[in-house]
Amino acid sequence: MRLTLVGALVVTALASCGAQLPKGEDLKIDVFLAMDNNKCVVRFSDVGFKNADRAIAWTNHKVTWQVVRNDCGEKTKIDKKALGLKYLKAKSTGQPAAWECTKLDRVPATGTVEFNCQIPSSNAGGWDRTRTDEVKVYEYEIDGDSVEPVDPDIGVKKNG
Repeated sequence: MRLTLVGALVVTALASCGAQLPKGEDLKIDVFLAMDNNKCVVRFSDVGFKNADRAIAWTNHKVTWQVVRNDCGEKTKIDKKALGLKYLKAKSTGQPAAWECTKLDRVPATGTVEFNCQIPSSNAGGWDRTRTDEVKVYEYEIDGDSVEPVDPDIGVKKNG
């Protein structure tokens, strides 16, 4: 009986410590390039990740889009980029997100390649310090020089 009580206290103590640790993890979204009506388009391997209710990222973490298949052939930067984000903005205000994002100058015909965005810490501003359940929804567009765009949403939760 005494061991059970000690075990319960340890679990309770660990649970309360765990609540103070940072939440979340990096988010990876698989996409592919496909031919549609003689145009190269971006498609999601799992279409659920087009919706902010399922595509959840965390502050102070990274979102990565990984091109897992390319049915369009090699794409190389012509003027702007071979593939990347055209825009990333808060859905409620339309304000551009202050995230640092990479882009691809080349998408090979085979193999995987990725681009990503680092989401700043919630201490960077714009987050309500009194709310732990706050979620911000961002809309973005993935496109390239010769790739038709797709415009899904992503939800971001405050870390820790």
